[in-house]
Amino acid sequence: MKAEIISIGTELLLGQTINTNASFLANELQSLGIDSYFQTTVGDNTERIHEVLELALQRADIIITTGGLGPTPDDLTHEAVYSFFNTKPSLDKKILKQIENKFHLRGYKKMPKMNKKQAYKSKNAQWISNKLGTANGIIWKIRGQRSEIRDQKKKISPLTSHLSPLILTFPGVPKEMYQMWNDTAKPYLKKISTKNVIFSTTLKFTGIGESALAEKINKFFNLKNPTVAPYASLGEVKIRITAKAKTNKIANKLVAPVVKSILKKTKKYFFGINDETLEELLAKALIRKKKTISIAESCTGGFLSKRLTDIPGSSKYIKSNVITYSNEAKNRLLCIPNEILNKYGAVSPEIATLMAKGIKKLSGCDVGISITGIAGPSGGSKEKPIGLVYFGLAKGNKIKTQKMLFGSNSSRDEVRFLATQFALNWLRKEI
Repeated sequence: MKAEIISIGTELLLGQTINTNASFLANELQSLGIDSYFQTTVGDNTERIHEVLELALQRADIIITTGGLGPTPDDLTHEAVYSFFNTKPSLDKKILKQIENKFHLRGYKKMPKMNKKQAYKSKNAQWISNKLGTANGIIWKIRGQRSEIRDQKKKISPLTSHLSPLILTFPGVPKEMYQMWNDTAKPYLKKISTKNVIFSTTLKFTGIGESALAEKINKFFNLKNPTVAPYASLGEVKIRITAKAKTNKIANKLVAPVVKSILKKTKKYFFGINDETLEELLAKALIRKKKTISIAESCTGGFLSKRLTDIPGSSKYIKSNVITYSNEAKNRLLCIPNEILNKYGAVSPEIATLMAKGIKKLSGCDVGISITGIAGPSGGSKEKPIGLVYFGLAKGNKIKTQKMLFGSNSSRDEVRFLATQFALNWLRKEI
């Protein structure tokens, strides 16, 4: 069974809205064992929606649309779907009453007239109830029906597609779509989907690039079931191992030995599985070992502190963090002598060492870590280019430093993120 996702909305094409719905649906379809090979984004235009529907129906059994279910004239998904299949929708008075009641509950005396269009559907379709808004979706099995659409020359041609495609429509508002999917669509698809399931495990790596990691495990990319694929993002590479089988248990047995073999070759760079993050893993290690840390940041401006304090319960392992951006702050808060600051400069291994030592002494923590560098886009030099970052770590009576160069072509935000990524991984290994 194959599904195709069609995201409808001109705002998506213009880049004004990030399409998180397609990502959500793709993951959900995978968990149900439903293949999805294509995704399409189309603007609010009836003819173009017809075009993508015609193409999708030639390669998928299930068509899922998001967006275009609102009350305004540019919200025309249902109208486009009904006209595509030459079906005239009818007014559902019960649903109309429900929409009217939602407006009354919000304090409106009358429902705007334009919302009436949201109560129309084909008599063969069933509603996907929207508890959070007025835009209900539909589940519509097109039984033994071929559509006829007009091309630009106004000639009518039969669509050569599946005789019984399944259409599911959802609004574009993510929280509304999630509710409708979980309450109605997912249970429905579970009943009709094949017995096969798709099971995936994602291994996460840092400190190595995608191509370098791929070279180490190149032979695994030729596997058919499970399949192995790399995915790169800033400061992180993921390897996803996916198997299809009758049950999750069987699929897991296919995946497990491949995971084991990959980790034998890549363990140095591996840090987590699936949704695990460096900050979460570090937090668990600190709590488990009853250790505390403190951070002195310069170029990252508190970003490392943010990532760690985003984890609930961070007060158990963080003592005191400071942002010492200026030399004055480094001198006053961390007791770094001005003569040393002037001699070596703020971006240097000497200052990173003293920052880590100073924050550890100031807070009384078990481990102190510091970050000082040049995030750019200005301020670099030949000796100290943009992207140069020094790290200091004070643990017990020992002080360590690390130097990283994140690339002069990296943006300010990229340098800052990569610096925190390195710091979290270094801390994780030390703890």
